[in-house]
Amino acid sequence: MDLLEKCRAYTRTDEARDDGLYPHYPPFQGPAGGGLAVLDGAEVCMLGSSDYRALGLNPQVIGAAQDAIALFGTSASGPRMLNGNMDLHEELEADLADFFGYEAALVFATGYMANLGVVSCLAGDGDEVYLDERAHASLVDGARLANVSGAAVRWFGHNDPDDLARLLATAPLRSVLVATDGVFSAEGDEAPVAELVAVCEEYGATLLVDDAHGVGLLGRGRGVIERAGMQGRVPLMTLTFSTALASQGGAVLADAKTIDFLRHTSRPQIFSAGLSPADTAAAHAALREIRRRSDHEPAALAAAEHLRRALGALGYDVAGGASPVIPVRFSDECGVLVAQRILLDHGVYTNAVLPPTCEDYQLRVACTDAHTPDVLEAAIGVFAVLRDDLLPHYRQAARAVLPRDRAPAAGGAGSHVRPNF
Repeated sequence: MDLLEKCRAYTRTDEARDDGLYPHYPPFQGPAGGGLAVLDGAEVCMLGSSDYRALGLNPQVIGAAQDAIALFGTSASGPRMLNGNMDLHEELEADLADFFGYEAALVFATGYMANLGVVSCLAGDGDEVYLDERAHASLVDGARLANVSGAAVRWFGHNDPDDLARLLATAPLRSVLVATDGVFSAEGDEAPVAELVAVCEEYGATLLVDDAHGVGLLGRGRGVIERAGMQGRVPLMTLTFSTALASQGGAVLADAKTIDFLRHTSRPQIFSAGLSPADTAAAHAALREIRRRSDHEPAALAAAEHLRRALGALGYDVAGGASPVIPVRFSDECGVLVAQRILLDHGVYTNAVLPPTCEDYQLRVACTDAHTPDVLEAAIGVFAVLRDDLLPHYRQAARAVLPRDRAPAAGGAGSHVRPNF
């Protein structure tokens, strides 16, 4: 069969487009990271951004990016190992290590590449990788590459340290990497870091926490590790700059010898161009601003708690915990696509997230520091109308053109991310 025949046979998105319910790749006109955005020429309440501290339009962050372009140009123009390393990179790494309490840091071109590069580089033949069953795709794909190199890959129950302990107790005596999200982006819940640390220390495993959605918010901006009181006891921490740090890129933090090893052996690091000057400087300026605000509770957390309670009171199936991420769950694909379309038609943008991207059908709602009370109340009012009036009528009409409810991915809990190793 022609290799590309699978592409020509792929009709799922065509059906959603034909029904006027395709929710992805919306072309925003202007910034989409604050409390408001412009889509199709209309202003919408942005409840889908990961710019949690609303620093994407901060004058100091923008100014730092502009200054970096004026001095260094637009690109690193090569891999950091050769000609693409800048003092901007090393200054950011030093401040990241200092702020988060590690000996050293290594900046990657994206947060995804940081996880890919760390897991695939550190785990190989004779090693084992244990992943939370809802770990981010970047951790999973890093484990896939580690598996190709000979590492065994196993899964433990979501946020279940007892299950991890059970698995480690019966495992052969091998070197073990345990990897988890700090705050899970699809579920909105927080990893039990202290309990995972205790299990890993008991069995001699190395813990990696990807805190993409915790840094800048929890633990005085230092994330879930600080919040759990586990500073100095989590050997590996990764993060992305594309959430609270309002930029692009990512980093890993560890002891100096581990960072030096990764710097010279991690393929996603040594075979990619260095992070651009503008992105590096913007992330550094955002880090300085988060450090400056570290003694103040982020407004995004209070906004999310208010919105979570309001949606729950309206009868929505909401999840999540002490994070800015609020999953609003639906029973089927038709329901979530219709709800996303109605909300957008009434000026509220949310992210429609479907299997296999996540475990269930949900609108992923996120709050930032830019969400003022009046903006939130207006959005809550639209959710109320959606529940009481629009949703039943619109769903009935939509089912005439989208009659089937597509079943969740087979395979049980966590199957949305588990590859066949």
